[in-house]
Amino acid sequence: MYKMFRILTFIMLLLSINLSAQQASVYTFSLEEAVNFAKSNNYTLKNAELDELAAKKKVNEITAMGLPQISASGNIINNTQIPVQVLPNFLKPVLGSGPDFIEAAFGNTYTSNITLSVNQLLFDGTFFLGLKASKEFVNLSRLSKTRTRIETEVNVAKAYYMVLLLESNQIMMQSNLDALSKSKNDLEQLYKSGFAEKIDVERISLQLSNLSIQKEKIEDQTRAARMILKMQMGVKPADSIVLSSKLGELTTKTAATVVEESSNYTNRVEYKLLQQQLKLNQLDRKRYLVGYAPSIYAFGSHQNNAFAGEGKFSELYNRFYPGTTIGLSVNLPIFDGLRKHAQTQQASISISKTENDMKFFENVIDQQIFTAKTDFNRAKKQLVVQQSNFRLAEDIYNTAQLKYKNGVGSSLELTVAQTDLENARANMLATSFELFVAELELKKALGQIN
Repeated sequence: MYKMFRILTFIMLLLSINLSAQQASVYTFSLEEAVNFAKSNNYTLKNAELDELAAKKKVNEITAMGLPQISASGNIINNTQIPVQVLPNFLKPVLGSGPDFIEAAFGNTYTSNITLSVNQLLFDGTFFLGLKASKEFVNLSRLSKTRTRIETEVNVAKAYYMVLLLESNQIMMQSNLDALSKSKNDLEQLYKSGFAEKIDVERISLQLSNLSIQKEKIEDQTRAARMILKMQMGVKPADSIVLSSKLGELTTKTAATVVEESSNYTNRVEYKLLQQQLKLNQLDRKRYLVGYAPSIYAFGSHQNNAFAGEGKFSELYNRFYPGTTIGLSVNLPIFDGLRKHAQTQQASISISKTENDMKFFENVIDQQIFTAKTDFNRAKKQLVVQQSNFRLAEDIYNTAQLKYKNGVGSSLELTVAQTDLENARANMLATSFELFVAELELKKALGQIN
């Protein structure tokens, strides 16, 4: 029995492991592939696409208002008590006598009515302008989707580069940890042999501990950065991603980038959104102006009536009495208390405000281009300097380590060189990230990301 229980437990464990393996996927992405994946799977972008689809369906809804509206109705009525009408006795003058009034019941016990009605809009200025406005709203939704797609691309690229940077930092730091651990072991042997002081061992141990703490911190930051990248891309948290692009290649490519400048404001999707909003405001104003024009509808209906007396329900549909009507309906606004006039003025104010927003945003674009260009050029120059400083710090550290091994250098000198190397590496990687972000922001400011 116990053996059977162990076998069942083992089988369940294997099934659990297999199920977990099936649920979790592993993806490999270059930077370009990561961006393309995000454009298809980012949830915010999916909602923007649904907003565009909803706007198209709104056009269909408004279009339907201008198509024939057809309805049918029917009823069966049982007049359990037929109303009595009192009429003047028109026979009294002839007969010379009788009551002044005659009681008469008009109607049948059973009645039925079947009606088919058709209404068709012939002219209504507000309808046609509303239809045009709804189509322009689709364009507005499409531009909003484009803006979301641009933001998604920028965010994914930043997150991707940050993960690469942190992973590269881990590799460099692990190399320094290995070298420092070896130096610590050598120094402990020298201390045991009486050729080194205890303070030298403690100093290098402290340096090694601090470096280990920094590495653990960076490992946590890397995991957090990966989660952010997954979120931006639309990858499930349980799935794994492998980044195939190399930090050095991306940095070299970015540093060699020459961004072509353009002052065409319409390259920016935000400016196009303002232009589209201006169109909608102008259509809104026209809608109120055409509200003074008449609206014309055509209508028609056909009905069949059936009747049957008391106790003759089965004969209700033996005969129908048809009735048909057609006509035109005209509605002409004459005076609405100046309501449309006030609405027109409000729409005109909205137009002026949007025009002011466009002029202001032109200044914003110029400022963004200037700032992004300045940051990009500064980061390019600083990266060259920081790379040179890192190589120099590496040479100094290697020299200090060699001197220390040969007994002509101190542990303090090695510790200082190690600290300088860590600072130089951190500065180089930070500047590399600044350059990458500056390039993205410059392209975004110029409207070159679509």
